[in-house]
Amino acid sequence: MKYQHGQALTEGLIVLLCVLTFFAAATWLGRLQDVALYEQHASRFGAFELARAGNIDNAKLSPRFFQGRHAGWRNRQGNALVVDDRIQVTYNRQARLDPQSQPGAVDRNATILREEWELKDSGIANVSLRIRPRATTPSEKTLTRTERVGWALDFIDSLAVSLRRHTAILVDAGHAINAQSAHERAAASNTAWQQIARASYAAGKKMAAAAMPVDTPWGRAASVFDWFMPWAGKKP
Repeated sequence: MKYQHGQALTEGLIVLLCVLTFFAAATWLGRLQDVALYEQHASRFGAFELARAGNIDNAKLSPRFFQGRHAGWRNRQGNALVVDDRIQVTYNRQARLDPQSQPGAVDRNATILREEWELKDSGIANVSLRIRPRATTPSEKTLTRTERVGWALDFIDSLAVSLRRHTAILVDAGHAINAQSAHERAAASNTAWQQIARASYAAGKKMAAAAMPVDTPWGRAASVFDWFMPWAGKKP
């Protein structure tokens, strides 16, 4: 029995150490999850910026998402987890949809209309972020008994992790900024509008010329041979 003196105290200390390690790991994981959330926001912002402007200003991403009061991510030593030299941003518009995945698939007329209506995919906006939170360097010196108690916590702080987030946006899949733009794009199509409209305009002008002697005494307005653009903004 004399060898069991202090056993309960020892077991309690071991359990306490495990609980402390668990709480330290939980807070560490929570900080990483928060960093990953803002990383996702940054990738979305960058993708929309690339889709809208065709380029990304990296100087906007770090101050907007990884600096300021909301970005107070620190390790146990009080050092910042995320620094600029550990944020990697890559973007491109090289990936494109194959013809089978585009509007109308591989149909010949659909292919022509995609070209005329500018519906053909010109490159998906891809933005990827990689963040490597700064880890502490484990000490190589011989640890004392007191220092060994915090070894598990130091091990968590020294873990090297890499967070990746990615956003892709299909750009200009037939979108128009307003009704005027939609009408202009549709009216520019030779297959869908101009070819048929020219024949109709020619027939209409012949009829207008024949009816002019009758309409003139009545003061009727001359015929208008633009049957598309006057409706811009009035009809979808």
